[in-house]
Amino acid sequence: MSKKKTGLFLVTLVIVASLTIISMIIENNVTFFSIVQLAILMIMFFSYFTWARSGEDSRPTPNDELGEKITTESGLVSYKILIVLIFGFICLDYFLHGSTNLLLIVLFAIGLTLLPIIEFLKARSYR
Repeated sequence: MSKKKTGLFLVTLVIVASLTIISMIIENNVTFFSIVQLAILMIMFFSYFTWARSGEDSRPTPNDELGEKITTESGLVSYKILIVLIFGFICLDYFLHGSTNLLLIVLFAIGLTLLPIIEFLKARSYR
């Protein structure tokens, strides 16, 4: 990517993120959509700077072997961090409210069993 496109991308991203944060602060209205909008902006930011190439550099792409290894390892690390965060929120919920949210516990149980189930299914597909 050229520096002009990268600069335009960054300016647009900062403007949209700033408007969302200002709207959340001024209107004191934090909604599901404003939080998801900020998450999508962060996804765009990190994906762009992870995989954007200028053409002559030798950085990995998502389709080459190193890019696939990066994607696989980051997915596994993300899964483990998410499981720890869900467990932390269960503990925090119990500390704050004296009881735990059943949906969080169900989500934690699903998260714990999801990786072994997917590994089993993927292993079966290669037999």
